[in-house]
Amino acid sequence: MPSPIPDVLNQDPELWSVESPRGGAVPAACQLIVDRAGAIQNVDTFADAFWGYNTDGVRAMALNDLLEGVDGGVLDLAHQALLSDHRVLIQTIGRRQNEVFFAAEVDVTKDATGGDGSLLCLTVADARNSGDDQTGLIEARIARAERLETAGTVAGQIAHDFNNLLTPLMAYPELIRRELPVASPALEHLTVVERTASDMAHLTQQLLSLSRRGQLGTDVFFLNDLVQETISMLQTALPSNVAADLRLSKNLLPVKGSRDQMQRVLQNLCRNAMDAMPHGGTLRVQTENQYLDKPFGQYDSIHVGEYVKVSVADTGTGIPAAIQDKIFDPFFTTKRASKQRGSGLGLSIVHGIVKDHGGYVDLTSVEGRGTTFYVYIPICRDKPAVPSPRETPLPHGSESVLVVDDDDPQVKVLVNLLQTLGYQAEGVTSGMDAVHRYRHDAKRFDLVMLDMIMENGLDGLATFKKLRQIVPDQRVILMSGFTKASDLVRQAQQLGAGTYLHKPLTIERIASAVRDELDRPVLPTTSDRSTRRVLIVDDERMIRRLFGMVIAAKFPQMRVDQAENGAQAMQMFQTQPYDLIVMDLQMPIQGGRETFVAIAKYCDAHHLPKPTVIFCTGFAPPDSLHEIIGDGSIHCLLRKPVDAETLIQTIRQRL
Repeated sequence: MPSPIPDVLNQDPELWSVESPRGGAVPAACQLIVDRAGAIQNVDTFADAFWGYNTDGVRAMALNDLLEGVDGGVLDLAHQALLSDHRVLIQTIGRRQNEVFFAAEVDVTKDATGGDGSLLCLTVADARNSGDDQTGLIEARIARAERLETAGTVAGQIAHDFNNLLTPLMAYPELIRRELPVASPALEHLTVVERTASDMAHLTQQLLSLSRRGQLGTDVFFLNDLVQETISMLQTALPSNVAADLRLSKNLLPVKGSRDQMQRVLQNLCRNAMDAMPHGGTLRVQTENQYLDKPFGQYDSIHVGEYVKVSVADTGTGIPAAIQDKIFDPFFTTKRASKQRGSGLGLSIVHGIVKDHGGYVDLTSVEGRGTTFYVYIPICRDKPAVPSPRETPLPHGSESVLVVDDDDPQVKVLVNLLQTLGYQAEGVTSGMDAVHRYRHDAKRFDLVMLDMIMENGLDGLATFKKLRQIVPDQRVILMSGFTKASDLVRQAQQLGAGTYLHKPLTIERIASAVRDELDRPVLPTTSDRSTRRVLIVDDERMIRRLFGMVIAAKFPQMRVDQAENGAQAMQMFQTQPYDLIVMDLQMPIQGGRETFVAIAKYCDAHHLPKPTVIFCTGFAPPDSLHEIIGDGSIHCLLRKPVDAETLIQTIRQRL
């Protein structure tokens, strides 16, 4: 028996304020009880008047005849969203009797008395304004949403394919460089290829952001912090004739989601504002808590709720009314002379990220006076784990480190940075000095940071060999600012040297590399390493071949096998277990995550050690992958395109 519907609409006389297109007042909302297939089970007492039918006329209608596109598929998705405690609000077009169309907003909830939850309660509201103007507005919003959704889907697939194609462009130059003589002019050409591939990789990251498949995140944070960080980062790019004006609410409530993605929103909006003021002006960023008790919005329909509102305003040229509906479309831009690759993606990315956070974007603009963008993000009542976080502390330590570099100022800088991080750091300016301290002074260090190109005696490779003769398991980080060092680095790493850092160095890179090298398990001897087996799993033959060449060149003692999908990889693992698996996430027949689960179960059943897995993907990983990766000390994720150096260092840290 369908559940009765309470006459809740009697309690709010304002819901009767809409004028019917046919004349006379009609209720502005009604409720329908439907099953998940869309069959109407019950209606409230106002439904017939709302839709313009005689008594019990709505009960005989099909839901799709009343609400455009709201069918069983949509309702099933709505049901799944409700199970995850998401609010579901559908914007569509309603059809009254005699083909009278109107803007409809459908609030979907679980029927309170539906038992198993298979019944849904649809509260259908008229959007207050009547006539063709409102119908045109809702049609424009739906068309805009469809454009963005289609573009996002296409962009995500293109970015994934581009990442696969970019992988060899970023990895092969390193392999080619090893085969060229030190003075070859082709080295410069390879550098250009690498730089161009890096720019293309940045563009694919923008496409992935546009696809709105990025990891949303579950951080609870304050937008005031992000605003201040964003303005601080943009200070160097802020023209001298543009002033920044921050008006931040002191009692701003937190929001939930991804700090990185929300910072990208603020950066894009601020950069747009700066570009809109070629002759100078004021960039104003304001934050406030705001509660909306009625739907609101010019560009977007912002629904009732609690929000943190961020306003980014400029006093620039303004946006012509004729193009305001297109500004969030991918690749739409008015910057004809823009030099930045990917121009036209910024506002599309803003729109996608904000929508992923359950928020809204709105704007007002007057030509010649400026534009203001409004971002509404739902308030989160949870408390941040760390109030107002600003930055992640750098890794520290107390071990002893020796810096070996023939540039004395460089030695002093590195020693000071290491001491700032807590290490007992000393420095020498030649390889011979380092060897002398080990051989004659019997001095020992937990780690040596070694420059590869030194002109006063021993170079880095020779120094490394002599130090290893004295201390066979000496940990060493290699450094250089010259491309001609690549061959020396390759030889040293084949002999067991650790990470290679390309100068100039930052304290962040130093802190991470030193801590990783000191925490890395001691590599086994060459005889032990000869038995190591690596399996590369990827449906792209080109990438399998490339990864195989990179690993074989750096780890010639290892055996490298290949599989084209997860099912084949599982069969091969059952025949001969592997120590390390480099595996794509998105593959036909069986993906990477499912393959990992199957291998883990097989290992448990046969009392075998689980292999280390390096996942690779051009798409955003599923939430379940984060549980597998954990702290990243055993398994990890590399985002395509993967360059040779990153792959090698990742393998070295885990074997």
